Amino acid sequence: WFDPAKEADAAKALIDQGVDVIAAHTDSTAPLAEAAKTPGVIGFGQASDMAEYKDGPRVSSIIDNWGPYYVKRVGALLDGSYEQIDAWEGIAGGEVLIGEITDAVPADVKAEAEALRDAIAAGTYHPFTGPINKQDGSAWLADGQTAPDGDLLGMGFYVEGINGDIPQ
Repeated sequence: WFDPAKEADAAKALIDQGVDVIAAHTDSTAPLAEAAKTPGVIGFGQASDMAEYKDGPRVSSIIDNWGPYYVKRVGALLDGSYEQIDAWEGIAGGEVLIGEITDAVPADVKAEAEALRDAIAAGTYHPFTGPINKQDGSAWLADGQTAPDGDLLGMGFYVEGINGDIPQ
């Protein structure tokens, strides 16, 4: 969505309820600007680098880098090789990037995050590899078992450690 005023209002409402991490899944910088007004609140940008907030609450950003994917898919359409696919390129394909991790993150945590990013890109680590339990404590993935993409698309539950209820 793109409505900076409502985005800021939503961030403020969350902060007023005690939320101290704002993940801005919107198309403006308004949520991070709101987070910058409250000491102790940090932010994580979505879709673009949000580096404008380098000295503010931003600790990093997920960056959507769709350009190369679109060029590849349109090229396939133009040369006649296009086929419908489910694309899961992600970090390995360069379509999802992790922005600069700021100095607000301790050096050891930053190093661990960068190592995990690199392992995901290399295919040596999958975030949904067991053992992982459902929120209610029941087993979901056994040790070493990795969730298939289709299961991830259809998840109707949270995993252990996530508080809250799935919206109905």
